[in-house]
Amino acid sequence: MIRKDLERDAAFAWDVLERAPYAVLALADEHGAPYCIPVSPAREGNAVYIHCAGIGKKLDCLRANPRIAMTAVCACHPVSAEYTMSYASMALQGKAVLVEDEEEKTMALRRISEKYAAADLDKFETMMEHYAGAARVIRIDVDHVTGKEACND
Repeated sequence: MIRKDLERDAAFAWDVLERAPYAVLALADEHGAPYCIPVSPAREGNAVYIHCAGIGKKLDCLRANPRIAMTAVCACHPVSAEYTMSYASMALQGKAVLVEDEEEKTMALRRISEKYAAADLDKFETMMEHYAGAARVIRIDVDHVTGKEACND
């Protein structure tokens, strides 16, 4: 990071990921072509979980190259008079692994639901019965995480 004065620690970065409404996952396909896609991540310890369908470009890319990057931003707004932005961001790198263990898969889907559907957690078991079989869960084992904060208010 060029601006070391804006760099924040891992705790800050993890907090940004928790508060961000979504993150962007960066992958590469079998030819090395970039592919970025918005995802709904949830964290458990030093792992980040996302879900997806059983087929598609995301899984194809991950099978070809499990190395990923992810970024998320929150508290973002322009500071017009300064011609800049005020924001909190995080970036991570890691390796993606398709979760095969049913207990881990259920835990991950519960964490994702707690983050994005907290008001409707009473429906979790019903949703699992209907959709968990078709869903895939990917665990990202994080190698490096960093945060950045630019407050220009």
